[in-house]
Amino acid sequence: MPRRALILGESAMALDLEQAYKRMGFDTRIGAASIAEAFYPGIIVTSGDAEDTIETVQEISERVGAVVAPSVEACRHTADRMAVRKQANEELGLPVLDYEFAATPQEMHDAVERIGYPCVVKAPTSKDGEGFSFVHSDADLADAWRAADRGMGQGAVVERFIDFDFEVTILAARSIDPSTGELATWFCEPIGTRHREGRLVESWQPAPLPEAAMDNARSIAARITGALASCGIFSVEMFVSGDDVYFSQVTPRPSRDGLVTFVTQRINQFDLQAHATQRLPIDSTLISPGAVRFLEGHPSQAALAAAMAVEEVTVRMLGDGTLVLATADSAAEARQRTDEAVREIYNVDGKPSEN
Repeated sequence: MPRRALILGESAMALDLEQAYKRMGFDTRIGAASIAEAFYPGIIVTSGDAEDTIETVQEISERVGAVVAPSVEACRHTADRMAVRKQANEELGLPVLDYEFAATPQEMHDAVERIGYPCVVKAPTSKDGEGFSFVHSDADLADAWRAADRGMGQGAVVERFIDFDFEVTILAARSIDPSTGELATWFCEPIGTRHREGRLVESWQPAPLPEAAMDNARSIAARITGALASCGIFSVEMFVSGDDVYFSQVTPRPSRDGLVTFVTQRINQFDLQAHATQRLPIDSTLISPGAVRFLEGHPSQAALAAAMAVEEVTVRMLGDGTLVLATADSAAEARQRTDEAVREIYNVDGKPSEN
Protein backbone atom coordinates (compact mmCIF):
# COMPACT_ATOMS: atom_id res chain seq x y z
CA MET A 1 0.00 0.00 0.00
CA PRO A 2 1.42 3.44 -0.91
CA ARG A 3 2.28 5.54 2.16
CA ARG A 4 -0.19 8.19 1.06
CA ALA A 5 -3.32 9.12 3.02
CA LEU A 6 -6.24 11.25 1.88
CA ILE A 7 -8.28 12.71 4.76
CA LEU A 8 -11.79 13.64 3.69
CA GLY A 9 -13.16 16.95 4.98
CA GLU A 10 -11.64 20.26 6.00
CA SER A 11 -12.76 20.69 9.62
CA ALA A 12 -10.49 21.07 12.62
CA MET A 13 -11.12 17.39 13.41
CA ALA A 14 -9.99 16.44 9.90
CA LEU A 15 -6.82 18.51 10.34
CA ASP A 16 -5.98 16.72 13.60
CA LEU A 17 -6.57 13.40 11.85
CA GLU A 18 -4.25 14.43 9.03
CA GLN A 19 -1.50 15.27 11.53
CA ALA A 20 -1.86 11.81 13.08
CA TYR A 21 -1.14 10.18 9.71
CA LYS A 22 1.75 12.56 9.11
CA ARG A 23 3.25 11.37 12.39
CA MET A 24 3.02 7.86 10.97
CA GLY A 25 5.18 8.92 8.02
CA PHE A 26 2.38 9.29 5.45
CA ASP A 27 2.35 11.80 2.65
CA THR A 28 -1.07 13.36 3.22
CA ARG A 29 -3.71 15.44 1.49
CA ILE A 30 -6.94 16.79 2.94
CA GLY A 31 -10.16 17.67 1.12
CA ALA A 32 -12.66 16.04 -1.24
CA ALA A 33 -12.60 12.45 -2.51
CA SER A 34 -11.89 13.66 -6.05
CA ILE A 35 -8.31 14.48 -4.96
CA ALA A 36 -7.66 10.74 -4.92
CA GLU A 37 -7.79 10.51 -8.72
CA ALA A 38 -4.58 12.53 -9.01
CA PHE A 39 -3.00 11.72 -5.63
CA TYR A 40 -3.56 7.92 -5.66
CA PRO A 41 -3.58 7.35 -1.89
CA GLY A 42 -3.20 3.95 -0.29
CA ILE A 43 -5.87 4.86 2.25
CA ILE A 44 -8.85 7.23 2.27
CA VAL A 45 -9.85 8.25 5.79
CA THR A 46 -13.28 9.69 6.55
CA SER A 47 -13.58 12.40 9.20
CA GLY A 48 -17.37 12.65 9.35
CA ASP A 49 -17.67 16.15 7.89
CA ALA A 50 -16.92 15.56 4.21
CA GLU A 51 -19.51 16.53 1.58
CA ASP A 52 -18.84 13.38 -0.45
CA THR A 53 -21.44 10.64 -0.18
CA ILE A 54 -20.21 7.23 0.89
CA GLU A 55 -21.20 5.94 -2.57
CA THR A 56 -18.85 8.48 -4.17
CA VAL A 57 -16.06 7.51 -1.78
CA GLN A 58 -16.57 3.84 -2.57
CA GLU A 59 -16.52 4.40 -6.34
CA ILE A 60 -13.36 6.51 -6.26
CA SER A 61 -11.56 4.21 -3.81
CA GLU A 62 -12.21 1.25 -6.11
CA ARG A 63 -10.91 3.16 -9.13
CA VAL A 64 -7.64 4.16 -7.44
CA GLY A 65 -7.20 0.96 -5.41
CA ALA A 66 -7.37 2.64 -1.99
CA VAL A 67 -8.60 1.21 1.29
CA VAL A 68 -11.36 3.21 3.01
CA ALA A 69 -11.08 3.67 6.78
CA PRO A 70 -13.34 3.02 8.51
CA SER A 71 -14.81 0.55 6.04
CA VAL A 72 -17.50 1.63 3.59
CA GLU A 73 -20.02 -0.63 5.31
CA ALA A 74 -19.20 0.76 8.76
CA CYS A 75 -19.61 4.33 7.47
CA ARG A 76 -22.88 3.55 5.69
CA HIS A 77 -24.36 1.64 8.60
CA THR A 78 -23.50 4.07 11.40
CA ALA A 79 -24.75 7.08 9.43
CA ASP A 80 -28.27 5.70 9.81
CA ARG A 81 -29.37 6.00 13.45
CA MET A 82 -32.33 3.67 12.93
CA ALA A 83 -30.23 0.96 11.28
CA VAL A 84 -27.76 1.03 14.18
CA ARG A 85 -30.53 0.92 16.78
CA LYS A 86 -32.25 -1.99 15.03
CA GLN A 87 -29.02 -3.94 14.80
CA ALA A 88 -28.15 -3.23 18.43
CA ASN A 89 -31.58 -4.16 19.74
CA GLU A 90 -32.94 -6.81 17.39
CA GLU A 91 -29.77 -8.57 16.22
CA LEU A 92 -27.37 -8.13 19.13
CA GLY A 93 -29.91 -7.97 21.96
CA LEU A 94 -28.36 -4.82 23.45
CA PRO A 95 -30.44 -2.67 25.82
CA VAL A 96 -31.67 0.52 24.15
CA LEU A 97 -34.23 3.14 25.08
CA ASP A 98 -37.66 2.73 23.47
CA TYR A 99 -37.65 4.46 20.09
CA GLU A 100 -39.69 4.77 16.91
CA PHE A 101 -39.04 6.20 13.48
CA ALA A 102 -41.58 8.68 12.08
CA ALA A 103 -41.78 9.56 8.38
CA THR A 104 -44.42 12.29 8.81
CA PRO A 105 -45.50 14.77 11.51
CA GLN A 106 -48.60 12.65 12.19
CA GLU A 107 -46.48 9.51 12.63
CA MET A 108 -44.28 11.46 15.04
CA HIS A 109 -47.36 12.57 17.01
CA ASP A 110 -48.57 8.97 17.21
CA ALA A 111 -45.12 7.73 18.28
CA VAL A 112 -44.94 10.35 21.03
CA GLU A 113 -48.37 9.26 22.30
CA ARG A 114 -47.12 5.68 22.56
CA ILE A 115 -43.74 6.54 24.14
CA GLY A 116 -45.07 9.34 26.36
CA TYR A 117 -43.82 12.68 27.64
CA PRO A 118 -41.17 13.80 28.21
CA CYS A 119 -39.30 12.37 25.23
CA VAL A 120 -36.51 13.25 22.83
CA VAL A 121 -36.84 13.84 19.08
CA LYS A 122 -33.71 13.48 16.94
CA ALA A 123 -32.75 13.62 13.29
CA PRO A 124 -32.18 10.12 11.80
CA THR A 125 -28.68 11.25 10.85
CA SER A 126 -26.98 14.07 12.70
CA LYS A 127 -23.85 15.19 14.47
CA ASP A 128 -23.11 17.36 17.50
CA GLY A 129 -26.71 17.81 18.53
CA GLU A 130 -28.14 19.00 15.21
CA GLY A 131 -31.83 18.16 14.95
CA PHE A 132 -32.20 17.40 18.69
CA SER A 133 -35.28 18.51 20.68
CA PHE A 134 -36.46 17.80 24.22
CA VAL A 135 -40.24 17.50 23.99
CA HIS A 136 -42.47 18.19 27.01
CA SER A 137 -45.91 18.54 25.42
CA ASP A 138 -47.89 18.71 22.17
CA ALA A 139 -46.92 22.39 21.90
CA ASP A 140 -43.29 21.35 21.22
CA LEU A 141 -44.03 18.89 18.41
CA ALA A 142 -44.08 21.23 15.39
CA ASP A 143 -40.70 22.78 16.23
CA ALA A 144 -39.26 19.33 17.02
CA TRP A 145 -40.34 18.01 13.61
CA ARG A 146 -38.82 20.99 11.77
CA ALA A 147 -35.53 20.61 13.65
CA ALA A 148 -35.28 16.86 12.97
CA ASP A 149 -36.54 16.70 9.39
CA ARG A 150 -34.90 19.99 8.28
CA GLY A 151 -37.16 20.11 5.23
CA MET A 152 -35.26 17.18 3.72
CA GLY A 153 -37.95 14.52 4.02
CA GLN A 154 -35.70 12.39 6.26
CA GLY A 155 -38.20 12.03 9.09
CA ALA A 156 -37.44 11.88 12.81
CA VAL A 157 -36.60 9.45 15.59
CA VAL A 158 -38.65 9.61 18.80
CA GLU A 159 -36.85 8.26 21.86
CA ARG A 160 -38.00 7.64 25.41
CA PHE A 161 -36.39 9.94 27.97
CA ILE A 162 -35.03 8.55 31.22
CA ASP A 163 -33.64 10.46 34.17
CA PHE A 164 -30.23 8.83 33.81
CA ASP A 165 -27.28 9.34 36.15
CA PHE A 166 -25.03 10.50 33.32
CA GLU A 167 -23.96 9.86 29.76
CA VAL A 168 -20.79 7.92 29.05
CA THR A 169 -18.69 7.25 25.97
CA ILE A 170 -16.36 4.30 25.54
CA LEU A 171 -13.60 4.68 22.96
CA ALA A 172 -12.95 1.20 21.59
CA ALA A 173 -9.99 0.60 19.28
CA ARG A 174 -10.14 -2.40 16.92
CA SER A 175 -6.82 -3.64 15.57
CA ILE A 176 -4.65 -6.76 15.36
CA ASP A 177 -3.38 -8.24 18.61
CA PRO A 178 0.32 -8.95 17.99
CA SER A 179 0.25 -11.89 20.41
CA THR A 180 -2.48 -13.74 18.51
CA GLY A 181 -2.54 -12.20 15.03
CA GLU A 182 -6.31 -11.84 15.45
CA LEU A 183 -8.60 -8.83 15.45
CA ALA A 184 -9.08 -7.58 19.02
CA THR A 185 -10.63 -4.69 20.94
CA TRP A 186 -8.90 -2.29 23.34
CA PHE A 187 -10.93 -0.03 25.63
CA CYS A 188 -10.01 3.44 26.78
CA GLU A 189 -11.16 4.49 30.23
CA PRO A 190 -14.81 5.65 30.12
CA ILE A 191 -15.49 9.30 29.28
CA GLY A 192 -18.30 11.15 31.04
CA THR A 193 -20.16 13.71 28.93
CA ARG A 194 -22.60 16.55 29.57
CA HIS A 195 -24.85 17.95 26.85
CA ARG A 196 -27.12 20.95 26.61
CA GLU A 197 -29.91 20.76 24.03
CA GLY A 198 -28.04 17.94 22.35
CA ARG A 199 -24.73 19.79 22.09
CA LEU A 200 -21.64 18.61 23.97
CA VAL A 201 -20.46 21.17 26.55
CA GLU A 202 -18.14 19.11 28.75
CA SER A 203 -16.38 15.75 28.95
CA TRP A 204 -14.07 14.13 31.49
CA GLN A 205 -12.02 10.96 31.83
CA PRO A 206 -12.17 8.61 33.63
CA ALA A 207 -15.88 8.62 34.42
CA PRO A 208 -16.56 6.79 37.70
CA LEU A 209 -18.71 3.76 36.89
CA PRO A 210 -19.94 1.06 39.28
CA GLU A 211 -18.21 -2.23 38.51
CA ALA A 212 -21.38 -3.80 37.08
CA ALA A 213 -22.05 -0.75 34.89
CA MET A 214 -18.44 -0.81 33.65
CA ASP A 215 -18.77 -4.46 32.66
CA ASN A 216 -22.07 -3.74 30.89
CA ALA A 217 -20.64 -0.71 29.05
CA ARG A 218 -17.60 -2.60 27.80
CA SER A 219 -19.76 -5.55 26.74
CA ILE A 220 -22.00 -3.22 24.72
CA ALA A 221 -18.99 -1.52 23.13
CA ALA A 222 -17.34 -4.84 22.24
CA ARG A 223 -20.48 -6.29 20.67
CA ILE A 224 -21.48 -3.27 18.59
CA THR A 225 -17.93 -2.62 17.29
CA GLY A 226 -17.41 -6.32 16.62
CA ALA A 227 -20.55 -6.36 14.49
CA LEU A 228 -19.21 -3.48 12.39
CA ALA A 229 -16.14 -5.59 11.53
CA SER A 230 -13.72 -2.75 10.78
CA CYS A 231 -10.38 -1.64 12.20
CA GLY A 232 -10.25 1.82 13.75
CA ILE A 233 -11.42 3.83 16.74
CA PHE A 234 -15.11 3.73 17.65
CA SER A 235 -16.89 6.17 19.92
CA VAL A 236 -19.75 4.29 21.61
CA GLU A 237 -22.26 6.51 23.43
CA MET A 238 -24.42 5.16 26.26
CA PHE A 239 -26.75 6.23 29.07
CA VAL A 240 -26.02 5.01 32.61
CA SER A 241 -28.73 4.58 35.25
CA GLY A 242 -27.39 2.76 38.31
CA ASP A 243 -25.94 -0.52 37.03
CA ASP A 244 -28.08 -0.36 33.89
CA VAL A 245 -26.45 0.83 30.66
CA TYR A 246 -28.36 1.66 27.46
CA PHE A 247 -26.76 1.86 24.02
CA SER A 248 -27.34 5.19 22.23
CA GLN A 249 -25.15 5.42 19.13
CA VAL A 250 -21.73 4.68 17.68
CA THR A 251 -19.37 6.81 15.60
CA PRO A 252 -16.67 4.91 13.63
CA ARG A 253 -13.97 7.57 13.98
CA PRO A 254 -12.60 10.12 16.47
CA SER A 255 -15.35 12.21 18.06
CA ARG A 256 -15.77 15.41 20.06
CA ASP A 257 -16.34 13.24 23.14
CA GLY A 258 -12.80 11.93 22.77
CA LEU A 259 -11.05 15.31 22.53
CA VAL A 260 -10.29 15.05 26.25
CA THR A 261 -7.70 12.40 25.28
CA PHE A 262 -5.38 15.23 24.18
CA VAL A 263 -4.44 15.54 27.86
CA THR A 264 -5.49 12.24 29.45
CA GLN A 265 -4.00 9.44 27.35
CA ARG A 266 -0.52 8.49 26.22
CA ILE A 267 -1.96 8.12 22.69
CA ASN A 268 -4.81 10.47 21.80
CA GLN A 269 -7.84 9.36 19.77
CA PHE A 270 -6.51 10.66 16.44
CA ASP A 271 -3.25 8.74 16.75
CA LEU A 272 -5.21 5.68 17.91
CA GLN A 273 -7.24 5.91 14.68
CA ALA A 274 -4.05 6.09 12.59
CA HIS A 275 -2.53 3.13 14.47
CA ALA A 276 -5.67 0.99 14.37
CA THR A 277 -6.39 1.51 10.67
CA GLN A 278 -2.82 0.37 10.00
CA ARG A 279 -3.50 -2.71 12.17
CA LEU A 280 -0.75 -1.75 14.61
CA PRO A 281 -0.61 -2.55 18.34
CA ILE A 282 -2.78 -0.30 20.52
CA ASP A 283 -1.83 1.57 23.70
CA SER A 284 -4.94 2.90 25.48
CA THR A 285 -3.11 3.86 28.69
CA LEU A 286 -4.56 6.70 30.76
CA ILE A 287 -1.72 8.91 32.01
CA SER A 288 -3.79 11.47 33.93
CA PRO A 289 -7.41 12.20 34.80
CA GLY A 290 -8.64 15.21 32.87
CA ALA A 291 -11.56 17.27 31.61
CA VAL A 292 -12.48 19.60 28.76
CA ARG A 293 -15.03 22.38 28.38
CA PHE A 294 -16.28 23.41 24.94
CA LEU A 295 -16.78 27.13 24.30
CA GLU A 296 -18.02 29.00 21.25
CA GLY A 297 -15.68 31.56 19.70
CA HIS A 298 -12.10 32.41 20.64
CA PRO A 299 -11.04 34.24 23.83
CA SER A 300 -9.02 37.44 23.78
CA GLN A 301 -5.31 37.33 24.57
CA ALA A 302 -5.98 38.66 28.08
CA ALA A 303 -8.69 36.04 28.71
CA LEU A 304 -6.43 33.32 27.34
CA ALA A 305 -3.66 34.36 29.74
CA ALA A 306 -6.07 34.38 32.69
CA ALA A 307 -7.40 30.90 31.87
CA MET A 308 -3.96 29.39 31.38
CA ALA A 309 -2.85 30.77 34.75
CA VAL A 310 -5.12 28.18 36.37
CA GLU A 311 -3.08 25.15 37.49
CA GLU A 312 -2.66 22.41 34.85
CA VAL A 313 -4.95 24.17 32.36
CA THR A 314 -4.25 24.47 28.65
CA VAL A 315 -6.38 26.02 25.91
CA ARG A 316 -6.66 24.93 22.28
CA MET A 317 -8.58 26.43 19.40
CA LEU A 318 -10.77 23.98 17.49
CA GLY A 319 -12.12 25.59 14.33
CA ASP A 320 -14.34 28.47 15.43
CA GLY A 321 -14.55 27.12 19.00
CA THR A 322 -12.28 26.73 22.01
CA LEU A 323 -11.26 23.75 24.16
CA VAL A 324 -10.40 24.46 27.79
CA LEU A 325 -8.53 21.39 29.04
CA ALA A 326 -7.18 20.47 32.46
CA THR A 327 -5.49 17.59 34.24
CA ALA A 328 -5.50 16.80 37.96
CA ASP A 329 -5.29 13.95 40.46
CA SER A 330 -8.97 13.17 39.78
CA ALA A 331 -11.49 13.87 37.05
CA ALA A 332 -13.61 15.82 39.55
CA GLU A 333 -10.69 18.13 40.34
CA ALA A 334 -9.92 18.54 36.62
CA ARG A 335 -13.55 19.59 36.05
CA GLN A 336 -13.21 22.17 38.82
CA ARG A 337 -10.12 23.55 37.10
CA THR A 338 -11.82 23.86 33.71
CA ASP A 339 -14.77 25.57 35.45
CA GLU A 340 -12.37 28.02 37.07
CA ALA A 341 -10.59 28.68 33.76
CA VAL A 342 -13.91 29.31 32.00
CA ARG A 343 -14.90 31.76 34.74
CA GLU A 344 -11.62 33.59 34.17
CA ILE A 345 -12.39 33.86 30.45
CA TYR A 346 -15.86 35.23 31.16
CA ASN A 347 -14.50 37.64 33.77
CA VAL A 348 -12.28 39.19 31.10
CA ASP A 349 -14.40 38.87 27.95
CA GLY A 350 -17.89 38.71 29.40
CA LYS A 351 -20.24 35.74 29.30
CA PRO A 352 -21.82 35.43 25.83
CA SER A 353 -24.33 32.76 26.81
CA GLU A 354 -24.94 29.99 29.32
CA ASN A 355 -22.22 27.33 29.03
